Amino acid sequence: MADDKLDFPFGSSVLKLVISHRNITAQKIRNLGLYAGQDIILLELLRRDHRSQSELVKTLQLDHSTVAKSARRLEKAEIVILSKSAEDKRVTLLNLTDKGKLLANQVAEIWGDIERIAFRNFDESEMIRFMRDIKLVTDNLSDND
Repeated sequence: MADDKLDFPFGSSVLKLVISHRNITAQKIRNLGLYAGQDIILLELLRRDHRSQSELVKTLQLDHSTVAKSARRLEKAEIVILSKSAEDKRVTLLNLTDKGKLLANQVAEIWGDIERIAFRNFDESEMIRFMRDIKLVTDNLSDND
């Protein structure tokens, strides 16, 4: 097979970007005692607390077992409280504890720092264009589901 048929500049670039972001994020949240992936759950709960596991699965586009495992770990670390919904006992709700709110705010600071690092050589118009282009590509891929 010819080499040009194995050249995927878009896919390779996206993978490098995601891996770089994941690596720096994982390193920084590890210093908070968190596992990779728990940061995005905490950010979602910081945006709006008292969320069901199913809602987090949908919002974060994760597998239910992944969210459930993270939720149990967060509960064990006293970062969230798990409770059953009063309306439907099958629904498990996550609520940040005071410790969880503090950690979630620290995670938000980390994510903000990473955003600043990622865009440090961009002017505002370049950053806006980059974000617009990413949205266009994401929409194109989503339309193809």
